[in-house]
Amino acid sequence: MTGAWLIVKWVGIAVDAFYLVPIVAAMWRFRRKLARMRSGFYLPVVLGSFVSAVVRFIFDDVVVMRVCFVVASATYIVGLVILVRGLLQADHAVLLKAGDAEEQIQSLKLS
Repeated sequence: MTGAWLIVKWVGIAVDAFYLVPIVAAMWRFRRKLARMRSGFYLPVVLGSFVSAVVRFIFDDVVVMRVCFVVASATYIVGLVILVRGLLQADHAVLLKAGDAEEQIQSLKLS
């Protein structure tokens, strides 16, 4: 565990930590609307965790473990980009699905 792999490992750990903070913040911010979250919000977490935790134990090889770590970190970077882009938009259309029928009916009643 020396040389370039040590640098890649710490960069991957930093990516994981930087992805954890905004995803927890987004879950807290949209805690009442979690059912309306798009798959771009939670799919990178699921895929990255699957690659990081399950695939590497199937093959049980050092090279495969390292490749899985890099692939999981890349998946988290994509998720971080989607999350930051969605949080910066005014209507959060990247993160949230359109309002359900109940909200549309209520807005019609108020008109």
